Amino acid sequence: MRRKKIAAVLAAMALFGTAPVVSARHMAEDYVERVQRERQERIREETQKRRLQEQAETRRRAEEARRATEEDVGDEYDEELDEEEAQAEERAAAEEARREAAAREEKARRQEEELRKEAERRQEERRQMEEAESRRAEKEAEKERKRQEAEEKERRKAEKKEQERERKAAKEKEKAERQAAKEAVESKAEDSKGATDTGERILEYYLRRARERAQGSASAASAAETRLHVAKEHPMKRLETESVDTGGTLLFSDSPEYVKEPGILYTDVVKGDARVFYYHLNDTKKSYKVAVVLESVGGQYAVVRVTRRAIAAPNDDYFKVGKGLQEAYFADGQPTDKMYIGPDDRRLLLESMDKTILKPGELVSGMVDFSSSAPVRVSVLFYPTGKDPLKYVSEAEILPADEHRMRGTFVGMDRILRLKHSYRPDDDGVACVVLADGNRDAYREGVDATDGSLATNYGNYGVLYRLEIPIRGKTRVLMSPMGGVYAGMMRAESEKDGARSLFVPHRSFFFGENTAHPPFTKDGETTLLPTADLADLGVFAAKPRTVFEFSPPGASNLPIMMILAPEDIELTGEQGKTS
Repeated sequence: MRRKKIAAVLAAMALFGTAPVVSARHMAEDYVERVQRERQERIREETQKRRLQEQAETRRRAEEARRATEEDVGDEYDEELDEEEAQAEERAAAEEARREAAAREEKARRQEEELRKEAERRQEERRQMEEAESRRAEKEAEKERKRQEAEEKERRKAEKKEQERERKAAKEKEKAERQAAKEAVESKAEDSKGATDTGERILEYYLRRARERAQGSASAASAAETRLHVAKEHPMKRLETESVDTGGTLLFSDSPEYVKEPGILYTDVVKGDARVFYYHLNDTKKSYKVAVVLESVGGQYAVVRVTRRAIAAPNDDYFKVGKGLQEAYFADGQPTDKMYIGPDDRRLLLESMDKTILKPGELVSGMVDFSSSAPVRVSVLFYPTGKDPLKYVSEAEILPADEHRMRGTFVGMDRILRLKHSYRPDDDGVACVVLADGNRDAYREGVDATDGSLATNYGNYGVLYRLEIPIRGKTRVLMSPMGGVYAGMMRAESEKDGARSLFVPHRSFFFGENTAHPPFTKDGETTLLPTADLADLGVFAAKPRTVFEFSPPGASNLPIMMILAPEDIELTGEQGKTS
């Protein structure tokens, strides 16, 4: 009865949770072991008792045998019968005792088995409850993930709608401004201020960002130099082109443009051919540095080759930075540098970056082409002058983008533009190709790897253009800004003259501040006015094709217009000198 009570208590403890299932099982096992010990002890006692009884019976029989010898032969026969009956009774009693012991042992075994099964059942119930709880938690997590995805989808949808609305508003604004420009040009007002205001309105649309500083002595000297124009108006048509985006991956870092605290300006992982372009201003009261840190990921060795590089010296004259960067990037004879980055190791993309100090109010810009044999993380870092960038990057936080969100990763860092038909000076007259207008020449779309949002490169900064122009006759190539002030460089390649770099403009530091072009008609026609600033890129012979390399310079305004004209088109300067 006591064992049954103990078994019931253990079962109740496991059932109602007064002790963990594991403890109940241990207690059940202890109980089974104790029952087995008690059973073995009882068997030993019974065996000992039986042995004593047998010894006593042996002595009794010996005594009776002794007495029997003294009795009659008849009595001896009766005693033998009695002895056999007694032995039979003893054997029956022994068999009964054995059966009882076996029954008790079987009962104990069944109790042990029941306790074990009960413990296993409780354990299985506990496991099923835990699995059910885990599945419920997974369902809740999946539900939350889908909710977040839906919210993100709605947010992106709202952003897309807002961008579309802004684009429509911008187009309406452009239409109104171009109409105003056309009216101002056609009226040919004597007051030059009216023309200047018209150009400024067009500049507002095409400016990627407003520039707040004057250009100092370099700007004043440039304004006094001779500007190039056509001597008279010319009808001009837009040439049709076909576009192909190719090359590796462009990492573009221009947000936040005005940096107010140290941190990571942009970061992403690339493999193969890549280009990083950054453009940032120190908007703090202390000196800082900007560097590009490479880190091998995935436990692999990376071989990195730098094939083209340009770092503009920091300056508070933004046009000097933009034009200086292009002068270095388009320079001839750049060597290829190679470096090895071990697993989880870090290196600077260019060692000179850590030596460049960016004072308060100064702008810095860089453009570097490289390739990597294995995935590397590229981080554009804004850090204190006393810090080691290779260590500081691991503790620096990613800075949020500003309202312009001009940063991201774009697949296809080069764009090839080809004329659909050869240009023939005698038949086509004055014609043009418009670059980086976001319409005929679309802006690149990509992803901001820091938060997964969509990114648009307004202006295609960091993209290397290759404009291929097949010509049939001697052709003069001109360039004119359409969005406002411009200062940059280009590279021209032809069979006759080979490759050469060209300052744009080459007679002054910048140009285009008062240039306004009439809008195109639906048929792609407009007018080249004598008031439009021009840069003469040279005369090219009737060879298979001429190629121009161009990349939108930082600080300058877009779009630009590449103009093709007959060799003998009349050009003049502001002072009436024929060019």
